[in-house]
Amino acid sequence: MLRRVLMLSLLALVAGGGLAGAQTFNARRMAMGGAILAGGGAGSSTANVAYRGVPRAPGSGWTLPLPIGLIPLLADPPQFDPDEPDFNIYELANLLYNPPWNLQLRSPDVPGNDITISIGKDHLAVDLGDVKDLFPEERSRIAAVANGPELGFGVKRFFLAAAPLVHYENELSFNAALRGAIDGEEFRPNTDYEMLDQGYGQAAAGVHLGWAGPLVQTGDPRGKGLGFYAGACVKLMRGLAYASADNSVAFTTADELFALDPVSVNYLGHFYDAGPEGGGFGRGLDLGAVWMAGGYEAGLGVNDIGTTFDWRVRETIAYNDPISGDYVQQVIARDLPLTSKVPATAVANVAAHLGRFLVAADVVRGDNVTTGHLGAETWLGKALALRAGAFMDANELLQYTAGTGVRLGVIGVDLAVASHSRNLSRTRGLELGAGLAFYR
Repeated sequence: MLRRVLMLSLLALVAGGGLAGAQTFNARRMAMGGAILAGGGAGSSTANVAYRGVPRAPGSGWTLPLPIGLIPLLADPPQFDPDEPDFNIYELANLLYNPPWNLQLRSPDVPGNDITISIGKDHLAVDLGDVKDLFPEERSRIAAVANGPELGFGVKRFFLAAAPLVHYENELSFNAALRGAIDGEEFRPNTDYEMLDQGYGQAAAGVHLGWAGPLVQTGDPRGKGLGFYAGACVKLMRGLAYASADNSVAFTTADELFALDPVSVNYLGHFYDAGPEGGGFGRGLDLGAVWMAGGYEAGLGVNDIGTTFDWRVRETIAYNDPISGDYVQQVIARDLPLTSKVPATAVANVAAHLGRFLVAADVVRGDNVTTGHLGAETWLGKALALRAGAFMDANELLQYTAGTGVRLGVIGVDLAVASHSRNLSRTRGLELGAGLAFYR
């Protein structure tokens, strides 16, 4: 009974994705704490559309991330068959938290499977060992909105691009009795134990049509000149998939813990879902502004303003039949009209050239999550770059980064090492990122 409740809870955590911060694919940006790169570097235009109108710095180019994390995965793939002895749900869950792009140098220890059950006269207590650390102490809520990457072209100051969008939210909670049982407290007679999990996700693809350019520009904005740039992007999208779930798992103990009648686990789920055939059109707006003068710059971008989607969804309920005890799933409606929203994301960033150093920082406010990034870079001559940074992740843990870049003519190699807490136990891991740089 308890094992079923705990595994359902754990799977809810895994399905929710619990990302403490998205993986950074650009090695230069990763080494600088994940901060938005000055002057319109990799990832800048996705965070702030106005960076599309900022003139590129002399000698800049483009980068090609390298998926070095695939090497150990292909050499030793995980076990996906739960009937095999080396199957490990924690290993698979952490793989979901960390898509195998960067190489994981240090991963948290896999929690042990040792569970101790203490049984006596009207006494039952369960010690989950390391497993109990995987469950949040209080209500746990995660959310993320991911746009891009964009593929398109520009004509003068106008641009047209295609890009995907993914948005998900998940909230998991236990009542006080179940939270206490997870912590090892004794089970009590005539007590309700309940877990609640609510979440939804949506995915779409479409086109971005926009304009970005200078409103004011005098001289070289990276030197003694000044520049003020603005951008706007209208998103016209088609919904591809939508799903929402409201789940409750509960059981109630009898007058005696070891009564003759078995304790049944009661499950109730309420779902809405739609595939591409039920996806309607969505619309949204991105706005941004960038100011540059004398080696300094500041930007503000607000994305997904008023972004909504129209759907035709199927409504389903699932429950334990009180008579037969069987699991029942029943469709109660089809083609219901539903409108979903994507929360807006605001990004504020600053950067400054201080002698031989470039310093960049940003603050990102998303749906119920605020993160910040800080990084610095300096070049020793024209061939070697040193980088370092730090960032506050969604688990409110301070993480650290460092890296280097080597340039040989028009080709370079970037390497970065960063700590993170993208794992079930929310403890620090360490990863290595790499990429090729092509300079003009």
